[in-house]
Amino acid sequence: MIAVADRRAIVAGLGLTGSLLGVVAGIVQATIGSEIPEWSGAKASPIGLGLLTIGLSLLAGFAAARQRNPGLSVWARTACALGLLIPGLLCLSTVGRLWYPSAVLLVAAGAMTIDSWRETRRAFARDWFRVLLTALGGFELLMAAGAAPMLMIVGAVGGIALITAAWLRSAPGALLVGLVVVGTVPFAALAWTAVVPVLLAVAAALIAVPVIRDRSSRSAVFR
Repeated sequence: MIAVADRRAIVAGLGLTGSLLGVVAGIVQATIGSEIPEWSGAKASPIGLGLLTIGLSLLAGFAAARQRNPGLSVWARTACALGLLIPGLLCLSTVGRLWYPSAVLLVAAGAMTIDSWRETRRAFARDWFRVLLTALGGFELLMAAGAAPMLMIVGAVGGIALITAAWLRSAPGALLVGLVVVGTVPFAALAWTAVVPVLLAVAAALIAVPVIRDRSSRSAVFR
């Protein structure tokens, strides 16, 4: 059986390698993606998708680099797992076949990040609304990946805003509300002719209410 420290070192190596290859794939997509459509997925916005791929690859690299920290909490490791898995799967839709090596490495690293699945399930049960808000943020990122350049940028910013709002436990309530607004209103306004972005905005707003209340109740307890 692999020791915990050795497993974390393997995860860090796999994740950093996948991140590096992902950055290269993003650069290729942004520069010559239109010239190799069979490899880059024949995308309509190769520059924007290439830049998005680079950003998500760097996020995965950050999550991988944190694996060597033995003091991470259950939720911190879960966040790292998501930071590896979401780019690992999402970028299959941004750079096509160029992403295959990174997808294998990042998904494997994400699955190996969790120390205790039982404790992770308990953490999910305690913070279910935060998990749902994170999932909606990831879904917005997924929708933005194949959109027109402006909508892609707005959707990417919005998805990151929702995910950030889900986990800023000690942030002021006004900041959380602002993040939820940024994560929902602009994307829904630009894509109002489609039903899904509007439904996403409504669902995120409803789910954010208990998240913000939970933050307020914690502040009152520790005041």
